[in-house]
Amino acid sequence: MKEDTPVEWWKQGAVEGAPEPIVISPPKSNPFHDFEFAARPEHSMSFQDSIENVIRNFLNFSDRASRSEYWWFQLFFFVALAVADSIDVMISADGSGSAFGILVFLGLIIPNLAVTVRRLHDIGYSGWFLLLPLIPCLGSIFGLVIILLMIGDGQAQINNFGDVPTNTIVRE
Repeated sequence: MKEDTPVEWWKQGAVEGAPEPIVISPPKSNPFHDFEFAARPEHSMSFQDSIENVIRNFLNFSDRASRSEYWWFQLFFFVALAVADSIDVMISADGSGSAFGILVFLGLIIPNLAVTVRRLHDIGYSGWFLLLPLIPCLGSIFGLVIILLMIGDGQAQINNFGDVPTNTIVRE
């Protein structure tokens, strides 16, 4: 008995009525062409520069904030609140007055929200993610996830929210 040579049925058209193969050509342009990579800042922003930059940009909800700028301002925010509450306790003997603490909080909450939104932009998320902790029952989980996201480094390329932060302040 004579053995037949193996038939490569996918090349020989073994299936009747099968469509002709489609030639797939490589893309004419690089799909990663739109990504512009820029180096992350070599140095972190100082404590004073961070506070100055956040206060200057207290209504800017559209750019990006570096990790050092965000965390230095969070430290300033909580220390300022603690000092204001301590002053309130010293001023009022019964501990009922909290006017100074409320004023400090109201004065710093908008810059704090702005730097948080800019930090979310730096890691590639929309500022609307800041509203996730307001969801009942799941808010604390979302809040913890957002805090964990803030710990990580930002994106090293230009994203939809702007250029990579430089950690430098141009003083006029």
